[in-house]
Amino acid sequence: MKTLNLLLILIILFSANSFAEQEYSDFAIELISCNGDFGSAPYNDPCSVLGKPATNCKNMPGAWGLNNFRVKLVEAAYNIDLENKKVITTINPGEYIVVKFDHKVVDYPGNLYGKDFIVFGNSFFTGSGVYIDDNANMGQFTISDLKSSSAGEIKVSVSQDGQTWYAFDSGPFSDYLFPTQAYRWDQELYSATENGWSDEEMDFTRPLDPNLTVSDFASHSVAYGINLYDGSAGGTSYDLENLAGYDSLAIDSDSGYRWIQYVKFDGHDYGGQIDAVSDVAACGDPTHPYPVGDINNDCSVNLIDFALMSQNWLKCTYDCN
Repeated sequence: MKTLNLLLILIILFSANSFAEQEYSDFAIELISCNGDFGSAPYNDPCSVLGKPATNCKNMPGAWGLNNFRVKLVEAAYNIDLENKKVITTINPGEYIVVKFDHKVVDYPGNLYGKDFIVFGNSFFTGSGVYIDDNANMGQFTISDLKSSSAGEIKVSVSQDGQTWYAFDSGPFSDYLFPTQAYRWDQELYSATENGWSDEEMDFTRPLDPNLTVSDFASHSVAYGINLYDGSAGGTSYDLENLAGYDSLAIDSDSGYRWIQYVKFDGHDYGGQIDAVSDVAACGDPTHPYPVGDINNDCSVNLIDFALMSQNWLKCTYDCN
């Protein structure tokens, strides 16, 4: 009987080596309101802000280079994606867009660098060395500066109910740092027959080190810059604690953390472009719970968890008959 019980526990423990079923989207999914004419087509649809950031786009008809390209540090999202869907929205001064997550975005203390959500635009690094397309050697293009399609200054505000707003008045402003890097690139894979690109996406829910600046990338190769991203897909990250009205945010009774659910993009003084907004993910947060069987809360179920469980196997401290 004891052997059977042990077998059942092993089956449960190791068949649970995955996160609980994802019930929420990591990205804003609903357009609540908007005001403005926005950009010229195909940059005039506020719904383009919804969902996941663009990973692959098509060049404009007649443009140089490949018909399709991966979004990267030196080639920003523009035009349409491979399914002919619009990917970014231009927000001019005096215009705004309000979107909503399908869950509460909480100020989770386990979030990397303390950041809570990330906004993606279409800025990109400029430079020289080789002609940029998906076949270019990212180790031979040297970054010089950062460029945005506009001045790149979108003011971001957040809300719990879509009525009372709290703004990041002093920034950071979106459509600036950092350019989107959709996929991993490996110098060792680059050759005459391989272009170095992996089909593995970078993490759109992982913020970059907030201490990085343009100067950390300048005079270095794109390959070097991708390594600085440390698995992140880029974007401008925000910490709810930096809000002037942070203490006015209600605390979620379930998680115990302050939260928001609505994000507003305001064209502010100069305007810019927005692609998407994501909730920073951390193992153990309300929408990314620890896997079933993860006894030591290290985000994986393995022999370490079994060892911890077996240390107390069949131990009884009180009236276990």
